[in-house]
Amino acid sequence: MNATSDIKFRFNPASGKSSKVLGPLEAEIMEVVWEQGHTTVSAVHKELREKKDIAYTTVMTTMSRLAKKNILTQDKSSSSYVYAPALRKSDFERYVVTGIIHALLEDYGDTFVDCFVEVLGDISPTARERLHQEVCR
Repeated sequence: MNATSDIKFRFNPASGKSSKVLGPLEAEIMEVVWEQGHTTVSAVHKELREKKDIAYTTVMTTMSRLAKKNILTQDKSSSSYVYAPALRKSDFERYVVTGIIHALLEDYGDTFVDCFVEVLGDISPTARERLHQEVCR
């Protein structure tokens, strides 16, 4: 998918990794879809049922919403819908992080930069060295 600007997500810093930008169930479903690749609601439901009691219709509705947010693609050409991730997990994560950084810079400018520099003081020496190498390339 090239039109990543069409992907819709929210940001909740208090949640876990994928749940920071997706709802908890959306994040669980995306983990399954990223693992399975092209898949169906039935296959995702079967995987989730191994971990918790969840209705098929709940999975179906959530996957349909993920498709409307352009996070999943939905192929309607066969007898059942086939879903696939719009982006690989790593590309989705980069898209989200880049979007958040741009939004913070746009909305908070100098405050964001000041806070970012302050937080950098708390990172490990290894991470700081990697950052330095990347910036000085």
